[in-house]
Amino acid sequence: MKEEGFEPNLIGFLCNWCSYAGADLAGTSRIKYPPNIKSIRVMCSGRVDPVFILEALKKGADGILVAGCHPGDCHYQSGNYKTNRRIKLLKKFLEEM
Repeated sequence: MKEEGFEPNLIGFLCNWCSYAGADLAGTSRIKYPPNIKSIRVMCSGRVDPVFILEALKKGADGILVAGCHPGDCHYQSGNYKTNRRIKLLKKFLEEM
């Protein structure tokens, strides 16, 4: 049963070059997005260590978004590919727990 008025605590790790720039543009364009999303700017999604995600979940985050550049467009060559592999492994790990 869905809890009425429930707003999930969401954390977004956003790449400085693409994702964070998009969120910033949304703000300057006065496009509304939910206030329960807390954005954390990282230079590259490849710098998001799975430990950061686990720590955020441990401290009460209901959901995590890791957003980077489009495949092939990473400003640090392969950071988004590394993140994709890490997140897949982390999801498997969490499913097994």
